[in-house]
Amino acid sequence: MTKVYIIQVMPEASLGRVSQEGYTSLEKAQAFIESRSDKPAQVSPWLYRSTDGNDTDYLIYEVRVI
Repeated sequence: MTKVYIIQVMPEASLGRVSQEGYTSLEKAQAFIESRSDKPAQVSPWLYRSTDGNDTDYLIYEVRVI
């Protein structure tokens, strides 16, 4: 069984979307979010929120692939 980390991007007042990429570790998913231009801040290890006024949430999910 393999774990993959995916990111759901949820702009304010939108349904959001799931990223097309999966990451092999939580740290790699976090690094991707932290590199975004809207400068998301960590709320928890699994949730980030943009700090540029757009109120975009980034949620990380752990998925197990069999």
